[in-house]
Formats: sequence, C-alpha cells, structure tokens
Amino acid sequence: MFADAPRAGLIRRLAAMLYDWLILAALWMAAMMLALLLVTLLNSIGVISLADYTDHADFIAQHKIWFQLYSVLWFFWFYLYFWYKGGQTLGMRAWRLLLVQQNGGAISFKQGLLRALTALLGLGNLWLWLRWGKGLALQDQLTDTQVIVLTKEQSKLLNLHKAAR
Repeated sequence: MFADAPRAGLIRRLAAMLYDWLILAALWMAAMMLALLLVTLLNSIGVISLADYTDHADFIAQHKIWFQLYSVLWFFWFYLYFWYKGGQTLGMRAWRLLLVQQNGGAISFKQGLLRALTALLGLGNLWLWLRWGKGLALQDQLTDTQVIVLTKEQSKLLNLHKAAR
C-alpha cells in the first residue's frame, strides 16, 4: 500500500514537529503537575521535608536534574508510543505523514526506541539537507525507517481503520 509513496521533505517534517511540540508543551505541563503532586504527597507522608525550601516548585528546582530526566522520559514516551502504535504522532497525522520501515511495514519497538534516541530532538532532520534528494533523515538511515507522505485517500483510510479499533 505504501511502496510507491514519496518520502517526506524537511519542511513537512518540521511542520509536523511544530504541531507535536504544542502537544508536548501541554504534556509537559501535565507532567509538572504530577511532579508537584508527588512532592506534595511525599511531604505529607514524611518521606521528604520542604522545611528548607520556599515551596514545592523550589524543591523541584533544587533537584532539577531529576525533573529534567523525568521530562525527557515523557517526551520519549510520547514519540515512541505514537510511532510504535500507529506510525504517526498527532502532528504527523495532520500533515499526512507516516513512519514505516524501508519495506513499507510497521516499525518495531526497537526501531522506535533507536529512532527516538538518534533523532537528537529533531536535529537529525537537518541531515535531509546534507543528503539532498534521498529523503532520509539521520534517524531514518540509522534505523532502516522512512517517513512517507500519504495521499488524502490513504490518510482517510488509515485513520478510519485506526478509529474502528
């Protein structure tokens, strides 16, 4: 079904990333809320003390390396979940992009994980400029995957199938 689909270019990928970053901003706010609730819970049961801190956010700020790691894990989960589950993040769906293996099949969990690590927070897409005309970003080449552009009909059919699950 996707054997003859064209590969996505840099501009289309960046547009999808922009959509995803808006969603990630909301997800990050939810992650922050959960972190603050966890600090509140741990303080109330006596596991930690906030006596040396001005408030809950100050506690998180003083332990920011852990929160940064926690945040990065949320971001990786977002991409890995959507890529592995259906080959599309919400931004990719809006721009009719689909992540598949080079042979057109669905990606494996291992490919999704390696792709998330090698994408370098989206900087791997700049590889498209270095290898102009190939249509493969750095993360595509390292994981034997590709991002293709779907026709409107393919996108409707694919998303209709996902909705029926």
